Amino acid sequence: MPTLVRGGENPQNQQEQLVDEQVRSKTDNNSDGESNNTLHKSTSPIVTGNPIATPTIVNQNVPVVVFVGPPSSGKSMILVRLAKYLRSNGYTIQTDSTFLNTEGYQRDCEEFSDKLNTNIALRGSVKFLLVKVFNHGREVAKLLEAPGEDFYTTDPMKIEAGKNRRIESYLSTIMTSRNPKSYVVLLDLDSDVCFRNDSYHRESYSQRFLDYFYPNIDVRRDRIILLYNKIDATKFGTIHGCSDPNGAKDDAKMYYPQLFATMRVRSFGGFVTTDNFVFKTFCTGMFTKQTDDNGYEYQTYNVANDVYPRELWKEITRRW
Repeated sequence: MPTLVRGGENPQNQQEQLVDEQVRSKTDNNSDGESNNTLHKSTSPIVTGNPIATPTIVNQNVPVVVFVGPPSSGKSMILVRLAKYLRSNGYTIQTDSTFLNTEGYQRDCEEFSDKLNTNIALRGSVKFLLVKVFNHGREVAKLLEAPGEDFYTTDPMKIEAGKNRRIESYLSTIMTSRNPKSYVVLLDLDSDVCFRNDSYHRESYSQRFLDYFYPNIDVRRDRIILLYNKIDATKFGTIHGCSDPNGAKDDAKMYYPQLFATMRVRSFGGFVTTDNFVFKTFCTGMFTKQTDDNGYEYQTYNVANDVYPRELWKEITRRW
């Protein structure tokens, strides 16, 4: 029987509960009357009646790919693009409906599966996704997207409540499990808060990863991939490929010096210094805003060259 790994109930302190209640209150009283589809772990409808969502991973032998990044940094669409590429190369892609027992999560799973068959972009409000990858009937990987705010939040009230000074218990469970892991750490270009133009959040995001995540990663077994996403927004690449990898890496170093300088190891008496990570670039595709007959906006996209997901998958699986 596979091992059942439970992530814990993620209890919130009173201050953060108050923050969530204020957020929900603002949303519920929205003047346009739209419903809020965002999944809050503390309030999601639980089939079992438990007031707090409890993510679950089954089987500690299958490698897990953890996409690390702030909200709206592109994690969902990278996962979609990678899944599309793998499926086109003979892999079977399947969402894991057992991961989180909420109605919101089940809807997100359905939407993800639907979007694999279209050119419509996945909406940014998706929170949790666990996607299983099969090769010739054998499960070879699990791809995990967790809420960006669990990796780094820019919300001042949640920062004050200590959100950036802890790791949620389900992430701790995953990080300490026996599963081999690859951490794909996004170097963000244009999320809701533009990290490229905001040195405070850029440095805080880097330091949070180094203080709370990096010390708990087994670098002898696991992979850390610094992924410079949306490389087509720079002069170093287009949707067809990265024309200057060294230039892209130097550019990323300028914006995220702590990550590049800290994750290094000395060997041979200190004479040789090597990185504990690899650097890759990525582009999902070219996006176009559309409006449906009811006036709602959505995005379509044309996928970028296969070189991006191919190189990322190669690095993810290099030690497996």
